[in-house]
Amino acid sequence: MNKRLANLEERKKALLAQSETILDASSNEDRDLTEAEQTTYDANAAELKTVAAGIQREHDLKSYLPTEPLINQFGPDDTPGQITNPKAAWEDDPKKGFTDPQDFLTTIIDTTRRGVTDDRLNFMATAGSDEAGTYSDPYGGFLIPEGLAPGLLSVTPEADPIGSRVLKVPMQFPSVSFNARTDKSHSTSVSGGLTVARRAETQTQAASRMQVEQVALNAKALFGLSYATEEILERSPLSFAAVLEAGFRDQFTSHLINERLNGTGVGEFEGIMKSPALVTVAKEGGQDADTIVFDNVAKMRSRCWNYGNAVWLANHDTLPQLMGIVFPGTLGGQPVWQASAREDHPDLLFGKPLILTEYCKTLGDLGDIVLADWSQYLEGTYKPLRSAESIHVRFINHERTFKFWIENDARGWWRSALTPKNGSTLSPFVALAAR
Repeated sequence: MNKRLANLEERKKALLAQSETILDASSNEDRDLTEAEQTTYDANAAELKTVAAGIQREHDLKSYLPTEPLINQFGPDDTPGQITNPKAAWEDDPKKGFTDPQDFLTTIIDTTRRGVTDDRLNFMATAGSDEAGTYSDPYGGFLIPEGLAPGLLSVTPEADPIGSRVLKVPMQFPSVSFNARTDKSHSTSVSGGLTVARRAETQTQAASRMQVEQVALNAKALFGLSYATEEILERSPLSFAAVLEAGFRDQFTSHLINERLNGTGVGEFEGIMKSPALVTVAKEGGQDADTIVFDNVAKMRSRCWNYGNAVWLANHDTLPQLMGIVFPGTLGGQPVWQASAREDHPDLLFGKPLILTEYCKTLGDLGDIVLADWSQYLEGTYKPLRSAESIHVRFINHERTFKFWIENDARGWWRSALTPKNGSTLSPFVALAAR
């Protein structure tokens, strides 16, 4: 093997080894390639094509050289006239340099995947390499097109755990007001101010009246915009417009989930974490940071109004903590968390569904776990999700414009927590304070 060919082979091995290391790391960690890894991998692939072309040129040149044994000027003992054979050592090996069948098959798979032929596979070609084949681009490889699998790989967004639980309100106008009885203090009345009393005959009864308030929903537009060239719309084997629509639907769903939890109420939904009715359960004295203990969830349960209709929402980071909580004093430590017994059904916490979501805050922050009765949350839609496209906006750029928008508003209709006749305040929205 001449020096040029040896250098090319060494470079090929180094590039393949580096690329294998990158692929093994992503596979072992069950993740996609990072941006830096993808850049290195693509650069290696491009250089491998150049190296492969160089190797092929060397082999093409070799085919024109005489096949008889060559006489070197000096042999290994510096004696003139030493006869040597330029063939590689593996050419006389019955196994052609392969250690076992697995090594042989792996080499063929790598050749197909990377388009770089291992020298040990040259014996598979006819003498003189006079046939057409995919192992050489100029002699057939260029005629084999690269395949494209149908569909589009994507990380599926989580299903909406809230949308089906809120109180849906159709809006015939951009602004809709709701009348509500002001009955969030039961210290003297549970009906917004009306009272009753026992009286003796002829005794005058004091009059009472009911107080009401209004809750308003004002529809605001949530908007998405994207451009695409006419070339990609015409030439892509996928329907690019359909891909955009599916992507925006996922994005709208994600955005609305986050607003229902964390929206500020200014130009967007008022999330339950900003509701004036939110009850925040304080951490325990001396409680360690980033922990959840039995008393935390027990007190959240005790402060929840209409618990029978409530669900738990928590960040994925909280699960190890929740799985370790047990009822104090129970034999063997009965857990408060219960794994789902049915596929596609959530786990249970204190007997109610526990839904893990990335939209709750991380472990230890306010809002890492919340308890809510979403039937007390009003969500009004004035105009449902719509889409439109235009060729005019960027006509001279030969691009098409796609827009998607929805007009809606949402908020919890409770304007304060409930003060019961006796005991601590109650609310349909309860969160655990930061630890």
